[in-house]
Amino acid sequence: MVREEFNFMNASHSHPRQSKLAGAVMLAALASSGCGLSGCGMSTLSPPSSLTGPPLQGRVRGGQQPVSGASIALYAAGSSGDGLGARNLLAPNIVATDGTGVFNITGDYKCPTPATQVYIVASGGNPGLPPPTNNPALVLMAALGNCGNLTGSTNIVVDEVTTVASAWALAQFLGSGAIVGSTSTNATGLSNAFAVANNLVDTGTGLAPGPALPTGAVTESSKLNTLADILATCVNSDGGSACTPLFSAATISGTAPANTLDAALNIVRNPANNIAAVFNAGAPDGPFQPELSAQPNDWTMSITYGGCTPACGGLNTPESLAIDSAGNIWVANYNGAVVSEFSPTGVPASVSGFPGIGLEQSHSIVIDAYGHAWIANYQSVSGANNHHDGSVSEFSSSGVELSGYGYTVAGIYYPLAVAADSVGAIWVADYGSSSASLLTDTGTAVSGGNGYGASDLPFTSAVAVDANHNAWFAVEGGAVLVTPTGGVSSFSCCNGPDGIAIDPSGNVWIADYLASAIVELTSVGSVANRTTLDAGNDRPRGIAVDGAGNVWAANYVGNSVAELAGSNAAVLSPTAGYGLDAPLQAPYGLAIDASGNLWLSNADTNTLTQFVGLASPIQTPLLGPPVQP
Repeated sequence: MVREEFNFMNASHSHPRQSKLAGAVMLAALASSGCGLSGCGMSTLSPPSSLTGPPLQGRVRGGQQPVSGASIALYAAGSSGDGLGARNLLAPNIVATDGTGVFNITGDYKCPTPATQVYIVASGGNPGLPPPTNNPALVLMAALGNCGNLTGSTNIVVDEVTTVASAWALAQFLGSGAIVGSTSTNATGLSNAFAVANNLVDTGTGLAPGPALPTGAVTESSKLNTLADILATCVNSDGGSACTPLFSAATISGTAPANTLDAALNIVRNPANNIAAVFNAGAPDGPFQPELSAQPNDWTMSITYGGCTPACGGLNTPESLAIDSAGNIWVANYNGAVVSEFSPTGVPASVSGFPGIGLEQSHSIVIDAYGHAWIANYQSVSGANNHHDGSVSEFSSSGVELSGYGYTVAGIYYPLAVAADSVGAIWVADYGSSSASLLTDTGTAVSGGNGYGASDLPFTSAVAVDANHNAWFAVEGGAVLVTPTGGVSSFSCCNGPDGIAIDPSGNVWIADYLASAIVELTSVGSVANRTTLDAGNDRPRGIAVDGAGNVWAANYVGNSVAELAGSNAAVLSPTAGYGLDAPLQAPYGLAIDASGNLWLSNADTNTLTQFVGLASPIQTPLLGPPVQP
């Protein structure tokens, strides 16, 4: 490329906040202030309110047969930790199903708040066998959602399909004994997880998928039905020998589950374990159809969004993904000159996306602490001189373009990637000049007119921020660390990196595209581990670290997802990766939300795929290394 003169004339705009980064000195001051993103002030929370809940009616079915004498609990999810703190709102009253499986809740319960997440659990009972049979291993569940949304006309079916849908969607919040809870700081992640459960299943009918599933979205309903049929073999029994194959296949670390809900939870949390044994634990031609005719690649569950006509959110060769504090998914599109946004349940915020005059060949996107989206445009269109040297665009949380034709200051030159820091820094990987650019969160330059490390970052393609506010760049042959004041350190490790992420311990993880490998560097740049994926054919691009420190990579050529244990780089996914049952096509970007959902962009089909409850949740937006919400 022939470098042209930079254009520093950006369209003017006003921001509803002051920059948290006014040069390197301000960066350091903010980093040491201890005030955090919310500032040093105090907030006052209103006390929770209670409201009497309406009468509810439902039925419990086991394999389509009524379950009589089952104990019914209406739980409010807890807020004292994941899998902790749920309480039965019906206690001390006793509710049970009648001879036809029907139960009635007469309204003698109170919602702790309208937004409290609630769910039904049915335990024990007779699944249609000669009396007085009782199945103590029968535990079924249905995730309902906001307590305030319940009405007297709400009808509820609790069966194996609602149970496995709940286990997948709430996998990161569900503990043994049917206890659902989140931390007090992750109510949004929990609420979104309940909403996703209702994409998978209709709790009014007990069948898949749910009525709220967006137009064009595709679920793996046959896999869901298959696991429900496997549970049904145990449910429609006395809880004895008929349950042994299921409980044996769902045994983790030597501990076997004792009921059907815990068995389902073990399976969905360990989707690569005992795949064949789980599949063979059920009888063929089960009660829920259609079902799988052969065992799956794994027991992950996906929903793919975007297959609607004529357009779906503006997806047009989607690449990088970012997730905001509400759990909305933002997408950089290489084509189309639009930014896409989807709700946590896959509903587009705009049918055609948010257009931008500065968008062109957009590769990367991040969300800053104010909910603004920043997009790296490899090419650009300048209103001043029609230069095409690339730019960075900024959009408000409502999709309004704030940066006009885009920022071109601070040495920005054919940028491929962008990252945001908790103290207001916006880092840019400049492929064209092999350098790094640093902006404030109002788009002003920190790194001068030529950026940092000119020619020291060969063909840089990705960037991530560590806990010390340094930026790590993936470059040809390795990685480069750049400090906020422009210090540069280079490390050799790789062949052709295309993605980079930092884990909570400060280790650097690189998706080495050309080597089909995942490489781990220590915080001082030495190679700790190198893992080749599937005989070198997967070509990983997007990479992310979850709240437990596990590493996830999108295999662009392998059409799959790899998972590594961050502590020792052991591969946890199957040999060819997770997701071969899902419609992945050239998965490019990868991001994790506060519900534990894993999101991938499919560049070849203009879709997004959500792997439900697969990863440990992280706080969003990502502003440095991942932290648990």
